[in-house]
Amino acid sequence: MNESGYRNNRKYRLADMQPTMTSFSTVALIIAKSEPNVFLDKINNEQRGVISFTLRDSKRDIANCKCWGTRACVDEYVNMLQIGDVVDIMNAKVMALSTPHVLGAIEQHRYQPRGTLSCALVVNEGQGHLLKHSIDDTAVVQPLLQLIHLSHKPLSAVLKLSDVRCAAPGAEQRPAVYVDLLVVVATVRPVRELKRKVARLGNGLLQCLELVVIDDSCADGMVFTLWHKDWIRRAQHWQPRKTILHLIDVRLSHSQFYGCPVLSHASCTLIYEQPQLHSPECQALLAFAASTPLKSFDMFAQIDMEQLPAADHIQTQMSVRQIYERAEGNLQDVTTEQFTAVLYGMVSKFDIDGLATSISKKCKSCQRLIPSSRNDCDNESCLLEFSLCYSGPRFEHFFNINIHLSDQTGTLIETRLSGGIAERLLGLTADAFQLLSERRKTELKWRFLLKYFEVKLLIRKPAAMRKDLAVIVVDMELIQLDRLIEKITVF
Repeated sequence: MNESGYRNNRKYRLADMQPTMTSFSTVALIIAKSEPNVFLDKINNEQRGVISFTLRDSKRDIANCKCWGTRACVDEYVNMLQIGDVVDIMNAKVMALSTPHVLGAIEQHRYQPRGTLSCALVVNEGQGHLLKHSIDDTAVVQPLLQLIHLSHKPLSAVLKLSDVRCAAPGAEQRPAVYVDLLVVVATVRPVRELKRKVARLGNGLLQCLELVVIDDSCADGMVFTLWHKDWIRRAQHWQPRKTILHLIDVRLSHSQFYGCPVLSHASCTLIYEQPQLHSPECQALLAFAASTPLKSFDMFAQIDMEQLPAADHIQTQMSVRQIYERAEGNLQDVTTEQFTAVLYGMVSKFDIDGLATSISKKCKSCQRLIPSSRNDCDNESCLLEFSLCYSGPRFEHFFNINIHLSDQTGTLIETRLSGGIAERLLGLTADAFQLLSERRKTELKWRFLLKYFEVKLLIRKPAAMRKDLAVIVVDMELIQLDRLIEKITVF
């Protein structure tokens, strides 16, 4: 083929790419898209940019295409072309991919998805361009659209979540690894908007979407974070228990915030939605999701005090040591997430007049915790509800007091006295408490501190999305010394 042959309207397949071609045209499906990178061209003193697309036109062939141009040109590509679009690539230059040593190859692939071909495409503004292919050309468009769900790697060649949770780096100082997984969506959390840490990247807010994904080896699930706007948009249509994702080169790292391994979309990640649903792997995963009771993965959700067990039904007496043993130690029962106990002990910490936080805020609509520095919930549905038909405070205060309970076997330090139960025991509301003088708060503290109580507790064990033990006071009653001795002696 010669140069004059490239500048006609002939379209080639990606597999036809040769490094000698300087005017290559094809039709392909976009399966991945990078965020644009804009920079200042010091020679021309103008802003220029680059954006990459990962293209596919057959079951086997995948290639990357970089588009260079002015900021206006790159912005046009950002807005016009989305993942799942069929596009015409006109007059692109074919570049041979180098084959560096193994470590270099690994680093190179972290910046873009791995292609299956030895060449890539480059489109320079003024020489070539991309545009959407006509949807009326169904003979070309329909076969290409089917590739969005067809993984180019076998579904059987994946790791299990239980494997990667164990193999993940144990500290944030270690480098991340990249793995292939087949998972089902367990829950999709509301989109959050965060400020950029680096000012040069722009003043616009970053969108972040957290999901929890599971497989048949890990019903507890793992957090999967999306930062890419296109994927966040697509994820709004994913359904818990029903949407399967084939994740290729997804980033696995240790999260200091969660205290456990997490997954995140990286610039090299490919995602196939609902891949080959009739395959044995997908059918088994869907059956598992449908038959497995899913846990509450929302770590920000407040405990529903209305759903606590009745105090009269809590009768099993335990010591502090037995509670810890059953929650985290040798007596732990992996089939249950929570249990109840009656503890007879002394309140050894009740710091409501010191520096410890005794009052928290929750959204009036969804009951999620709100950080002390904010007055609004970041849940989009709540923001919409308040903006349309509500003008009062969007949050309410509630008691969230950490107390320590001690007996002859140790001290239970995770106990929380919250909500209406705390209001009943203290004899006032959270709002009224904040108006008390420090002297009155101290007097209130000594009604509990160093006194012995019969305390009925709900204990929730640590889980993948809740790294800490949660101990909630269901009821507590001051107990006289003679009765305390009787209970401890009998016990």
